[in-house]
Amino acid sequence: MAPVPVMVRMDIAYDGSFTYGFQKQESLMSVQGTVEGALKAVCGSYIPVVGASRTDRGVHALHNVVSFVLRDDVLYERVVRRLPVMMPEWLTIRNCVRESANFSARFSTVKKTYAYVFIKEGGWTPFLARYAYRLEYPVKTDAMNEAAHALLGTHDFKGFGNIDPSRPHRDTTCTLTATDVVETDKAVIFMVSGDHFLYHMVRRMAYFVLKAGQGKIGVEMWNNAFAGPDVPYTRQVMAAGGLYLVAVDYA
Repeated sequence: MAPVPVMVRMDIAYDGSFTYGFQKQESLMSVQGTVEGALKAVCGSYIPVVGASRTDRGVHALHNVVSFVLRDDVLYERVVRRLPVMMPEWLTIRNCVRESANFSARFSTVKKTYAYVFIKEGGWTPFLARYAYRLEYPVKTDAMNEAAHALLGTHDFKGFGNIDPSRPHRDTTCTLTATDVVETDKAVIFMVSGDHFLYHMVRRMAYFVLKAGQGKIGVEMWNNAFAGPDVPYTRQVMAAGGLYLVAVDYA
């Protein structure tokens, strides 16, 4: 009897400051390359891995998802048993389960949630340099929240994405289902959920929301965030270390 292939979903978390991003790069440490290398050691052959989000260099993930196909159940049981202990200290496998044959970590997603972390001056320590952005002055979180809420809904987010002359007709429409700015004693956290995101889009939105909190932009500007390519404070990309992929949801 021929072996029955097994589609595998693996939920992972990692410290992005140890890698050059999720996507595999020749001779450079990456999340995809690390997982594929461990799979090859366990399975004896190359197993391609698909990721829900191809996070950039320095971006962290509390929850990302990868999928891959194994030859049979015997190999699946071996992977479940051996792969977690083979991961480096900066990468944890949260779970590893069977999925339907048509599942894709990337294309089956319905929602992703990101967080950008700002640390207040009184809460800053040098150990946070790779994990958050330091606020040198107080910010008004109510203004940040209003600016964040103005981004909700379905819009053309081209002004917050990378300009790619080689893809002039690409679809830059995204739907944001939730935005929020949460303040604690030591931190201010910008949260955003949506169906998908353009390259650098979240880090540009974080900068836009920060400028609202600093009083650099007001109601008229954040209510016209999609008016055109020249809207101020939509092109600056915040540092990668403050960004976290928090959750990936499937139907």
